[in-house]
Amino acid sequence: MATSAQTRSRARSRGISTMEVLVGAALSIFLLAVASDFFGAQQRAMMVQSTFTDSQNVTRTFTDLFSRELRQASYDPTGPGAGGAIAATTDVNWCPGTDQGITIATPTSIRFVQDLNGDGDTLDPSENVYYYLSGNTIQRQDGTAPPITLVTGVPDVGLSLRYYNGSNPPVELVPVNGALTAGQRDCVAKILITVQASLPNPDPHRTDALISTAQTEVAVRSRSLNNI
Repeated sequence: MATSAQTRSRARSRGISTMEVLVGAALSIFLLAVASDFFGAQQRAMMVQSTFTDSQNVTRTFTDLFSRELRQASYDPTGPGAGGAIAATTDVNWCPGTDQGITIATPTSIRFVQDLNGDGDTLDPSENVYYYLSGNTIQRQDGTAPPITLVTGVPDVGLSLRYYNGSNPPVELVPVNGALTAGQRDCVAKILITVQASLPNPDPHRTDALISTAQTEVAVRSRSLNNI
């Protein structure tokens, strides 16, 4: 016959019941689901942040390149009206004596020439440059060479150019029928550039696009000593 001590020992060492196993398994599955959902959310957030950072780098790189070239628009080392590569305007109503280096100016495009090497023409690389919005891309064309895509994923209003004269304070030059007139182009001294990129959201649970915007103001150095 088992003693009372043996009986108590067997009672203390009994196994785990089926219900306890089921509860433990359910709790483990719940914790794994919570952890998986947390790490999945963190991974999606990192993907979104990486995509947004890449988009910002693209827009900032574009504005840096655009600004550097635009500052030199209408540059002519021989000086206005000195018989160089760029003729000076004679219109007394629109900034007479200014080199006519901006040949196209619209809210989404600009073409300008510059005699960078002082050889008396604007036929060399980067001396006749055209930036423009085409569909959902921003293009750069160097002379008659094929255009190059600089930014993709650009919405319809993803490139905005606003033009100002050199007065103090500057006065905005409003396009006529979608573009600046020849006289207005001769008076452009500052340009406000806004570029926007719209990329698909890498998070499958979200449908909103990732918008990156960069804005800068560029002074055309040859148009005013105050712009240097």
